Amino acid sequence: MTSQQRPERSPEYPLECDHCHYPIPSEPEETDDGQFCSTACLEASEDDEDEMPDPSAYKRIVTGVEPLDSLIPNGVPADSFVCLSGTAGTRRSELLTELVWRAIERGEPAVLVTATTPPAAVLERFFENGWNVLPALEDDRLRLVDCFTHRLADRDAFRDHRGEWIEFVGEAAADSIVPIEEPTDVEPILRECNAALDDLEMTETGLVAIDSLSELGRGLETDHVHEFVTETRATVCKARYVPIFGGWTAGDEGVAMDESIFDGVVDLRLADHLEPDTRLRQLGVRKLTGARYLPQWITYEYEPVRGLVASVVESAGQATPGGPPSREMQGVRERR
Repeated sequence: MTSQQRPERSPEYPLECDHCHYPIPSEPEETDDGQFCSTACLEASEDDEDEMPDPSAYKRIVTGVEPLDSLIPNGVPADSFVCLSGTAGTRRSELLTELVWRAIERGEPAVLVTATTPPAAVLERFFENGWNVLPALEDDRLRLVDCFTHRLADRDAFRDHRGEWIEFVGEAAADSIVPIEEPTDVEPILRECNAALDDLEMTETGLVAIDSLSELGRGLETDHVHEFVTETRATVCKARYVPIFGGWTAGDEGVAMDESIFDGVVDLRLADHLEPDTRLRQLGVRKLTGARYLPQWITYEYEPVRGLVASVVESAGQATPGGPPSREMQGVRERR
């Protein structure tokens, strides 16, 4: 675009840097090749043959999970470590499973760290929902970091008693499973997680799900689970722009966790006191750094294939679904 074609600067339409794509707050550095916000961007554009990607294309993620996206209309910052805090019965594992599936559905890779069940059982959750992950396993778009199996007292007995279908799934996923032989040590978990992201070329794409931080923490010392969160937040979220969603059992006194280390906290609760004889599941965003979110509770239900869906509750004081992501966020890391 030439200088004659560029729009006039105004508060509503500030000039945009042709390298970093952010607004230019002062007089631009201009050349025949474009306009730049700083000498650094000007020199970088001269040195780099490839244009810097538009940050809106990877710095926010529309998850594809209806209740969550209803409360975060402009998307989740991609450099976030989000804690999903809920009690038993809130469908937290289903939410983590759906987050992974929606990423795969968008054509992005995903890493799932499991500390609660063996990998084949984790994969069975996808099949139970009607989500076939076999192609993703075959195309190497899904990696499972297994922090569970080596904690079994008799692993051979577990393998010997598998049914035909589970044995088939385990064999199909064999190349995609990363066994952690020492799940009580944070170092191999960190190392294998980063190796999986390297193998899948996960930078500015995909996501990581952890099911669950509480169970992972039971095998680690308290300061080590804190170390795991801070290390993965730095090396995965902040360095790669790959978000992490980690499940956490609300009120679990067995493992202490300082929630201030998370970028976001999403609460899932059973609110049976709001409707007599009805146990409502509700989701609310307690905090999410760098993002706009609605300060309300969304009532949700779970349906196979559809996943978690927002539901309308007509009782006084109940939140109704917040609608789809805002227009400017349509298509942001959402290429379904």
